[in-house]
Amino acid sequence: MKICKVNSLPLKEVIESLAQCFDVEFHENCDEYFIDLPPTIGIGQIRGVNFDNGLGIINYKCKFFKDVRIDFTIDDVHPVKFIYALKGPVNHRFANETAAHKIAQYKCAIVASESNNGHLLFFEKDKDIEIVSLEINRKVFVETSKCELDGISEDLQKLFRDLKADHTYYHEGYYGLEFKTLLDGIAKYENQKLVRKYYLESIGLQIFIKQLIQHRDDKLGFTESRILRINELNRVEELSKYISENLDSELSVANLSKLSGLNPNKLQKAFKYLYHSTVNEYVTTTRLDTAQKLLMEKDLNVSEVVSVVGFKSFSYFSKIFKEKFKISPSLFRDLK
Repeated sequence: MKICKVNSLPLKEVIESLAQCFDVEFHENCDEYFIDLPPTIGIGQIRGVNFDNGLGIINYKCKFFKDVRIDFTIDDVHPVKFIYALKGPVNHRFANETAAHKIAQYKCAIVASESNNGHLLFFEKDKDIEIVSLEINRKVFVETSKCELDGISEDLQKLFRDLKADHTYYHEGYYGLEFKTLLDGIAKYENQKLVRKYYLESIGLQIFIKQLIQHRDDKLGFTESRILRINELNRVEELSKYISENLDSELSVANLSKLSGLNPNKLQKAFKYLYHSTVNEYVTTTRLDTAQKLLMEKDLNVSEVVSVVGFKSFSYFSKIFKEKFKISPSLFRDLK
């Protein structure tokens, strides 16, 4: 395993330390510092930038050819980290603890170490990794924000006011859909120095704000949670397969909500995002399209098709079939 020890806090010096560890040159682009991994270690880049408001971003976009551990071990209060695994996983451990946290793909972990204890990040070999870590210097951020912390969750208020790092903090969950576009845009404007610097600062603020909102949503529980998480789209894609294979079942929003484990509000958001329709519109369209195929095959008469695709009313089926295909189901079957 390759172990790199980082004994500094500004991300400029973090990148310099990593450059020494990997025996490569570091580069600078309008206060953003980066290294290209040497071919003996892996492929890709690690980039870091700090802003005057106390925020910073470090982005690991690489594949290591051997297991790598980065130890952030400076004897000082460490920043709060919002760690996002766009491609993962990455393993995190507090320096004074033995238990590790596996931050899986599409998850975010909010981590803060106790006292002057640091963080260890472990990257597995031969894995495509893209990790974005928003680094928050609590003291600088609180001083420069000039706003009270009221309105955010109580535990995060305590976290940001814990300027001496008296307590350890760890919270993880899947990040929302809005983060995907935001985090995917980290690589923009690489050749436009000033534009990129201010763009990255705006990205950092947006990540911070959205995470505060999502953290509060995390606490609401199943029925009240409103933010759709990226991993929840997989459940909806599986649900769409279920719908296609069970058209004669009761496919109400309430039943599909139970099957998917998503509350009705989230379920509707997911269908709008994936299929640009409501749940009921998607079910109806799937039933009509399947009915059209069955009528073309002519193995079933119209009444049998109506039953197979789950319509309760023959007249209603005929009405909406004609609205969609501009021909009655009976005539459609006869012509085909």
